[in-house]
Amino acid sequence: MTQPTPTSPVRAVTLCLPDEVFRGGQADTDAVRRHGEQALDIGERLTAAGYEVQTVRLSSPALDRPLDAGQLSARAAELVEGCRCSGVGSASLGALRPSALTELKPTEVADVLVAHRSLFLAVVVADDGEVDHSAVAFSGAVIRELASRDAEANFRFAAVAHLGPNAPLFPGSYSDGLRAGVSVGLQSAGPLLARARTAAPRDLTAASELTRDCLYDQLAPLDGLLRPACERHGLLFHGFDPSPACAPDASIGEFLETVGGVRFGAPGLVAACAAVTAGIRSVGLPTVGYAGLMLPVLEDRVLAHAWQQGRLDADSVLAYSSVCGAGLDTVPLPASTSEHEVDALIADMAALSARWTKPLSARLMLAPPTADPHRTEFRAEQIINIAYPPAR
Repeated sequence: MTQPTPTSPVRAVTLCLPDEVFRGGQADTDAVRRHGEQALDIGERLTAAGYEVQTVRLSSPALDRPLDAGQLSARAAELVEGCRCSGVGSASLGALRPSALTELKPTEVADVLVAHRSLFLAVVVADDGEVDHSAVAFSGAVIRELASRDAEANFRFAAVAHLGPNAPLFPGSYSDGLRAGVSVGLQSAGPLLARARTAAPRDLTAASELTRDCLYDQLAPLDGLLRPACERHGLLFHGFDPSPACAPDASIGEFLETVGGVRFGAPGLVAACAAVTAGIRSVGLPTVGYAGLMLPVLEDRVLAHAWQQGRLDADSVLAYSSVCGAGLDTVPLPASTSEHEVDALIADMAALSARWTKPLSARLMLAPPTADPHRTEFRAEQIINIAYPPAR
């Protein structure tokens, strides 16, 4: 008898805020609080239905007009205060488009992230098929500044490319600024892995079908719960990001190796990534965000081990990104990494995104200047620390 597939934890219930919450450029604390309470009520309804809800979040509109450090700092403080009043644990300050950067310095963006540990933020480095190289350099400077002051804060910052609005997963999420709505992401690597171990797909076509069917089985019941819950509050339901988030005991890397029959670093892994991505994108439910494979190096034990052994590196992750939705996520960089290399990694991600007009991001975990040169030393619970592979 086939064992039932376990239910995925809900990684994020994200309420995407409208522009009206930020009239005059600053956040209306009371409006943030009200929306936060709505988001928490939806999370509680999912919990009552038997789901584990890991985070409830708010996401702000993208910023596309010039603003200075004082305006960004005030907007951040008011958003944090609204979250505190409602009980929401974290929020995205949105995404800074290149046009918003003209009066800001990278150090000033870093100031906000260091001061507010509940906030996430992104810089848009490619859109409409074009790379903005000034935004690439700005992002690299933010990463280096954070590494020198609070390296853990780089977990909450990303350079993003061609990512649409209303994505539930952080960092990178921003709202479209229109009517408030909710989007959801799942930690579905565990159910996928459990089904792959049981079903043992015979080829990559079967792997695509297994991925599609498993994700549909996870998402469809939630769809039936979320729509009426959103309507009750006058909110839109934007949809799901079906990208399967991993966990310490549920590796998306192991799932890929299982359905592909190869280890990371071996020929055939790109084909496996493409097959699984095809399954993710054929779920048949409303989707937002990346809607593809995510390969967070330091959040997945199989990926982290492959990186430590030298079977996985930034170039290979970008190769996999050509057929999925990974980008460069929680990529470990020693303190000796040059300014040029940090910027070049972001530029490579942005160029790949622009060439294929696909959502990608770069979240680079650069070690602080005084860090151990031989291994990572991050404190975040979800990070798997590793030894750096030998230099080539």
